[in-house]
Amino acid sequence: MNQKVQIQELAIAIAAKNFNPTILNPDFLRYGDLIPEDWELARKPVFTKTAVQLIFKNGVGIIAQPNRMVFVEALNTKNLDEIEVPVITRKCIEKLPKLDYKAIGINPRGYVSYDSNDEAYSYFHHTLLNSGEWQNVGNTKMSASLQLAYSLERCQLNLAVNQGMLNLPEDKSIPVILFSGNFNYEIAGNTQSERLQDLNKLVENWQSNLDTFREVVDNKFLQQEVEQKNLALLG
Repeated sequence: MNQKVQIQELAIAIAAKNFNPTILNPDFLRYGDLIPEDWELARKPVFTKTAVQLIFKNGVGIIAQPNRMVFVEALNTKNLDEIEVPVITRKCIEKLPKLDYKAIGINPRGYVSYDSNDEAYSYFHHTLLNSGEWQNVGNTKMSASLQLAYSLERCQLNLAVNQGMLNLPEDKSIPVILFSGNFNYEIAGNTQSERLQDLNKLVENWQSNLDTFREVVDNKFLQQEVEQKNLALLG
């Protein structure tokens, strides 16, 4: 059976000039109707002069830094209509319309699991990378990561590929290849109204970005592995 990428996380990051991170505190989020009142924090919030970090029990996290806000969600087995971060992001933009928004990143992260570290290593180092003596230096297996950039019609897709371990409940872990995507958009428009409209359209387009991410990983990366295995079987 062909491997498919498992979507682990979705994050939406917005760059805004002169954004004060202390704005995004629990009271603002609840009383501003950005989040439901019954959401519980998973751990003690972090508040400093330059950062706010709120992690909720449902897997949603909100991180605010100078000039940047990030809304992130662990997806696990959630259906698309259960994903919260695009809604929260749109509500935040609605509550803060006068910010000087500059750019937005739609950032999906996923993984492909393997039965062993050797299988994951073989895919990364023999399928994605050319074999050669340059890999055989030192006393242990070489470690590597890939940083790729693709120019799409409206944005740049930055894609990082790494071999790693995924921690599971009950202190278990499995070998995986991690794919981390970043669809990076500059916000367009000559007026504040036009820029807000463009920003909201980009947020609403998150599912299209997720579909592109799946297509790239499944059909461009994983399909190559299937083809190589089929060639090996044919002999």
